[in-house]
Amino acid sequence: MKKLSYLIFTIIASQIILSCGKTKSKDAPLPKDRQEAVYVCTDNNNLISYQANSGAKLWEVILNGSCKGTPVLYRKKIYLHTGSGNLYSIDVITGKISREVATMFPSNSALIASNGRIYIAADKLYCYDTTLTQIWVYDAGTCTSSPQIDGDKIYLGIGDKLHCVDMSGANVWQSPAIAAGSITSSPRVSNGIVYYGAQDKNIYAIKATDGSPVWNYLTIDKVESSPIVYGGMCVIGSTDYDIYCIDTISGQLRWKYHTLERVNSSPNIHEESNTIIVGSYDFNLYGINHVDGQLKWKYPAGSLIKSSPVVYGNNVYFSAFDRYMYCIDARDGRLIWKQFMNANSQGSTIVDNLKDGVFGTESGMSAY
Repeated sequence: MKKLSYLIFTIIASQIILSCGKTKSKDAPLPKDRQEAVYVCTDNNNLISYQANSGAKLWEVILNGSCKGTPVLYRKKIYLHTGSGNLYSIDVITGKISREVATMFPSNSALIASNGRIYIAADKLYCYDTTLTQIWVYDAGTCTSSPQIDGDKIYLGIGDKLHCVDMSGANVWQSPAIAAGSITSSPRVSNGIVYYGAQDKNIYAIKATDGSPVWNYLTIDKVESSPIVYGGMCVIGSTDYDIYCIDTISGQLRWKYHTLERVNSSPNIHEESNTIIVGSYDFNLYGINHVDGQLKWKYPAGSLIKSSPVVYGNNVYFSAFDRYMYCIDARDGRLIWKQFMNANSQGSTIVDNLKDGVFGTESGMSAY
């Protein structure tokens, strides 16, 4: 009996040992958790992802060419276009390239996404679907600003005119030509009015329905920053070193704040503290009271700030030409973290908030 029990035990033990072999499961591994993250393109032909709260690097993907514009986050994918003419769809969790298409046109403008379409402002305005298949082309000349979508219309600068285009790629209207230069400021649409700056030194407000003028405000130099519209005020920077706050109804100056260099960065707003946040070529990121234009704080970066700050919660994200990515507290300008990117970034960061994404004001996806 003891021998029989021993034999049965030996057989069972052998089966257990054999079942514990090193053969890998054929099941796919569980996906990584999606995290709140910050994404930035650099001049080193790469896209980098950082954890939003700690600044820890999550992943990096190498691109064919550099992306000097701002990418767009849409339906768990990052879409971007490089100056060498490559359109990408990239997974936000892994950083792996889902799809890459050679478009054969150069572009360094921001992208915009809506209703399953990706719009690219380049030598023409292009519309693609999310499989990166071209749908239509609006050919009215080289696009000079990033596009903005409001409702079922797309607004963008093309040379010296602002264009309104419908979702089929047909022209709705064009604004009168500006006096000099072109429109590189991304338009902002609010309550039926389109706001933008231009190289003829003016800040413009025109009707979204037909492009007819509402008001314009003359600054001292080119206006290449993009506006925000918040609390009845249009706030925008100028290359005359000033930040302007204009009443959206009257077109009259509410206040202006003087920096020590050009302001090509586009302002953003921290709503909780009512703080306008904007960078300058004088190396500083400024926090300014939205109501009276008084300085609340400023943070000194190591070089000029061209990118537009992105506000998410109490954090502000921006890059400077010292090759660092910064995260600043929007309430007091205190440094939270910074990471060395080993390259400059020409565009603005975007934030994955696990929903629709948070974008810099220069991007057409901005809330302001």
